[in-house]
Amino acid sequence: MTSIHWQSVVDFLVLAIALYLLLRWSRQARAFRFAVGILALRVAALLARQLDLLITGWVLDAVTVIAILALLIVFQPELRRAFTRFDILGRARRREQGTSASAVSTAAFSLARASCGALIVLSRRDPIGELTTPGIVLNAQVSAEILEAIFQKQSPVHDGAAVIDGDRVARVGAVLPLTIRSQVPEHYGTRHRAGMGLAERTDALVIVVSEERAEVSLMWENQTRVMPSVGALSAALESMTGRPSRRSALSRRALRSQELKLQATAVGLAALVWSVTFLFPGRSVWVRTVPVEFTNVPPGLIVTGESTDTLQVWLRGNQFLFETVDLNTLAAHCDLRAAHEGLNAIPLGAAAVDTPFGIKVEAMTPRQIKVRLVNASQASKPD
Repeated sequence: MTSIHWQSVVDFLVLAIALYLLLRWSRQARAFRFAVGILALRVAALLARQLDLLITGWVLDAVTVIAILALLIVFQPELRRAFTRFDILGRARRREQGTSASAVSTAAFSLARASCGALIVLSRRDPIGELTTPGIVLNAQVSAEILEAIFQKQSPVHDGAAVIDGDRVARVGAVLPLTIRSQVPEHYGTRHRAGMGLAERTDALVIVVSEERAEVSLMWENQTRVMPSVGALSAALESMTGRPSRRSALSRRALRSQELKLQATAVGLAALVWSVTFLFPGRSVWVRTVPVEFTNVPPGLIVTGESTDTLQVWLRGNQFLFETVDLNTLAAHCDLRAAHEGLNAIPLGAAAVDTPFGIKVEAMTPRQIKVRLVNASQASKPD
């Protein structure tokens, strides 16, 4: 009998979680179709193998490998960002991002009116240390006055970025990575390109003040928005850094709905991969000799003889399963629940062998075992 073991359940959960993480990353990195295409190629390769289409399976496997390599090359910045999220200890040490929105917004527009360029980074969950130069450690309380002083033209660190961590100005004079995108507005200089470069690699918020156009831009992910006023920038920062608001509550509900849909998609894809792997009838048949185990022996009786203590079992499944599961633990269970004292003929069926999920018993011999049961008290008497 094929049964679902706890290992099968764990394997399914791990597959579903892995697919969920992949889909979640691909959605954020705008690579959703690419990732789903790779999954479809993999499922098609599994199906081709089930149908004994060897060359088709090889071709699909080769295309899958090429697609994965293309994914690693094309979406390298997004992959780097995804891996930095595994820095659990580093994230645990980070303070929760403070709002600091009012001070940052006031300083940004004050600098814009004074035609002073500025680059301000509000770090959130993703660590950014590996993507930026160390700069100069400041560790000062965030205030509009400090930020305005940092970006005055006579300041030695005005060309770099100020990194805000929580409610502190952690570092100043930091150099950010430039964007790798080719579609960049012509009027963007190094400061804007650096802000885009960090925003597209992490979840940090970047405020860029243009000294030529006296405008303030907010950058996050691959988006850039010119802020019309101090209030608009402050509201945007508060919403993105977690301060509760009516609009942010609505956004959270929409985000939860999207997460549920993503989780359902991951479970559905996992079920598809699972069914193609385990539920399709395999083309391979293996023969195994398995021992016989007696179960549910009636009280007071013992087994004193049996016609055989092993069975020949023909197992059907796909080659992948046969090569990955351990068949040495298989046994045939002979149920003696209805047996009586004396000689019993016990029929055996496929349900007697508890096979791994995806492998079925196609035939077995013998199909009947003769078992002799005697009273335990009589068997203990000396001859």
